[in-house]
Amino acid sequence: MLLSSVSPLPAVATTTALSPGGGAPLPQQPRAAGQQLLQGADALRQGRALLKRGKTDQALPLLETALKSAKDSGAPRPQAAAFDALGDLYALLGLYPVALKHYESAHENFAAADQKEGVLKKAAGLSGNKFNADLMLAKIAETHYRLGNIAESGSVYQRIQVEKPDTGAAATAKRGFGVFNSVKNIASGTPSASTVTEGVGVVGKIQEAVALYHQVIIYTNQELGLGRIDFYNKNLDGAKKHFDNALLVAGGNNPLIANLGQTRRFRVAARTSLGDVALRQGKFKDAAKFYTDALNGAKGDKRLDLQWPAQRGTGKARLLAAASERDAPKKLKAMNEALVSYREALATIETLRQGSLRADDSRTTFLASTKDVFDEASGALAEMALLSAPAGAATLDGPALAYAAEAFRIVEQGRARSLLDLLSESRAEITEGVPAELLKRKQGNLEQQQEIAQQLSGVSLTGETPQESLDKLEEKLETLAAEYDSIENQIRAASPRYAALTALQPLTVEAVQQQVLDDQTVLLEYSLGNENSYLWAVTNKGLSLLKLPARQAIVEQAAALRDQIVPQSLRRSIVELASSPVRGLSDERGLGVSSNAAAGGANAGAFVAASHALHQTVLAPAGALVKDKRLLIVADGALNYIPFEALVTAAGGTNYAALPYLVTTNEIAYAPSASVVAAIRQQSGGNAAATANARGLLVVADPVFDNADPRAKTAATAATAGGTPAARPVESAIADVAAGGGAAGAAEAGKVRLARLNGTRAEAQQIGQLARTAGLSPDIWLDFDANEANVKTRDIGKYRVLHVATHGLLNSERPQFTGVVLSLVGNREGDGFLRTDEIFNLKLGSPLVMLSACETGLGKEKRGEGVIGLTRAFMYAGAPTVGVSLWSVADRSTADLMTDFYKRLLAKQPASNASAAMRAARLNMIAGKKYSEPFYWAPFVLVGDWR
Repeated sequence: MLLSSVSPLPAVATTTALSPGGGAPLPQQPRAAGQQLLQGADALRQGRALLKRGKTDQALPLLETALKSAKDSGAPRPQAAAFDALGDLYALLGLYPVALKHYESAHENFAAADQKEGVLKKAAGLSGNKFNADLMLAKIAETHYRLGNIAESGSVYQRIQVEKPDTGAAATAKRGFGVFNSVKNIASGTPSASTVTEGVGVVGKIQEAVALYHQVIIYTNQELGLGRIDFYNKNLDGAKKHFDNALLVAGGNNPLIANLGQTRRFRVAARTSLGDVALRQGKFKDAAKFYTDALNGAKGDKRLDLQWPAQRGTGKARLLAAASERDAPKKLKAMNEALVSYREALATIETLRQGSLRADDSRTTFLASTKDVFDEASGALAEMALLSAPAGAATLDGPALAYAAEAFRIVEQGRARSLLDLLSESRAEITEGVPAELLKRKQGNLEQQQEIAQQLSGVSLTGETPQESLDKLEEKLETLAAEYDSIENQIRAASPRYAALTALQPLTVEAVQQQVLDDQTVLLEYSLGNENSYLWAVTNKGLSLLKLPARQAIVEQAAALRDQIVPQSLRRSIVELASSPVRGLSDERGLGVSSNAAAGGANAGAFVAASHALHQTVLAPAGALVKDKRLLIVADGALNYIPFEALVTAAGGTNYAALPYLVTTNEIAYAPSASVVAAIRQQSGGNAAATANARGLLVVADPVFDNADPRAKTAATAATAGGTPAARPVESAIADVAAGGGAAGAAEAGKVRLARLNGTRAEAQQIGQLARTAGLSPDIWLDFDANEANVKTRDIGKYRVLHVATHGLLNSERPQFTGVVLSLVGNREGDGFLRTDEIFNLKLGSPLVMLSACETGLGKEKRGEGVIGLTRAFMYAGAPTVGVSLWSVADRSTADLMTDFYKRLLAKQPASNASAAMRAARLNMIAGKKYSEPFYWAPFVLVGDWR
């Protein structure tokens, strides 16, 4: 950065370039190399701005261009900056091993640049600057931590050689940080020789301030990282020592350093983490004091975003103290005090992040997460409700009802927040329904925030020092953040759909009873917790609350049932290794289909045992409330991947066709939350006329996934989507979802190809024929027509039904890589992977959407965000109901089930809605015996409004 950015000093700016340390000039680059560096710097700036918005596919070629320009110039620092940005890109994609390699290359180049520049600085009597190299070590350590390489993470943190900063009052006076008044005087004066001299001196003083700030950042980052590792390893004394060190430095007496954003966050994080240590040691009073200090510090710093972890910690300390209290009145008092703290934390979270899709830094700053607040608060209220309820009460009233209803609302609130966390994690940019002018202002604001944040604490391209004071830059950043929130408010005011997504107000129990339920429907909403789980059973007349086992017990039962429903003999791999012969042209979905699957009944006993066990755990406690009713299931965690229809209500039996499945007595629908059902009804109500008149049906099927496909070889062009294979999001998604045979590792390296779903072609043609029989006008997109550009740009708002028969990847590990795979060959636009964040921006009418070939990584379904994010995205785009399969199924059985389903749905006989039509088709398949095993008829679940 040139000196003229501080004051009008054109002579200095144009005649020489200051060294990265200020003072002595460095040799000028040759003109050609300089031009090359400028072009690379511009590409890097654009790439970083796109990365800030989550546009990884657009950012990648720019960042690769920046890296090539830097390599051609031979300058190590620009190379390091490009490697770092690429590392950030791959980290955003969840490709942490790839990110790690780029961060390591960035560190090597920064270290080389520091060594080279250090010689010149030493000759000029200046100190070196290792900030960027140390920052890369911090990123490397954090990436190892994310990969679960705890020991490696600790080793890298130890490699950071940074002295403990002196941020006391004496150091403040010594460093002369009163320099900023001089900056102001120079900036408002007339250039002269004296002001040039003074300006150069001011730059040196500013650099001292920046150097101290960077030293504080690196040191506290290192200490917090080492403390987190010790906490993970249950070395509480070691963790406390590191957190103490971080607090001492971040809480120094230097007002400039102490009031900057990073320092404030580190200070509160250290205090809160010390409270977490005390909490784990059972020192509840000590913990409460640390949390109180952290809260007071955050309030004093006017940092609302730093308050909720301390409020949550106080609530947790009081809750644990209550659990150990034997005196009943004291126990009740402590629990009520805990609830007060949790309510304050929840209010802070919602005030802070209402409607915001900004990324949440708390996950890498604090030991707790916002999800912990919702889980712990709802659990505490549920316990209060159960303690207040009369023994044997079927439905709640009085104080018990009030506690249970508040807990229910918090669970609903947590589900809405979980979706926003998913969107912020994937840097989703919701554009559909947002006025173009506001969208442009929002994007510009984010780019300005990126540039200033980069100056404050980011990677330096050339080693330059910011020419504005740190407090001025911080003030600008806070102003931009406030403007961003204002823009978000304007967007919500202008777009009710956007507001319904980002600021959805959770419904009360009473509102759910009035707006969602009817006499024939019971809502079953689950919340899985570390110590206890809970089930809210809501009818239009009452509320019941039931305690269930802890999350882990339910997860194990759900996994056991999945293993029986989808046995090894029937599992399909969605990929084939690139070195294998071309396969996938059979009539079965996927690959590796066993030809010796057990005959019906051979494994029925094990299935019944697993299914009935889960039924007894999660459904039987609701008793008579669910008898012969329609069940609206709002699942949690692993339960999102279980079709409740396949639960067996009685033990025993070996004939799959005669088992007492839940589907035989109950119609079942699913929802991301009860509040979402009400929201999509309101949304689809505005499109009621268009939906009633819609006569079209669109089927998208049998895309081309690989150049080895015979269709690609005979095509005029077979150009694939651009980008390094490992950088394409579809490769990351495949790596997570692929199972067995080394496919996951191969997918990370881009050495796999998706198996062709050959049978979906016949499926599409059969559905098209049914549509014509029902008087609809079907459109069928096959082969290269089943591409991303068509889905995004053609008018798909006219269809009553959208049926997508291609690989859908439900990624529970990294929900940002959930999506639908379209043609990966011959694309002119897009990469062929329609991700969740892109689906949000589609323009649908109000169709039924059916995704008939989805797959999730078996054994990985610890969370439900994959299926929730995908279905919610289609709902935002306009679909009130989304059908999704939970595993890949054989084409013959799917074709039979879909044919029967559409025959009933389109003819409206005998069913009147999608949920009833699906149930009837399932019962018909079970009775037919050929496909009576749940593997064939149970994978499809309907999410959303069942009506």
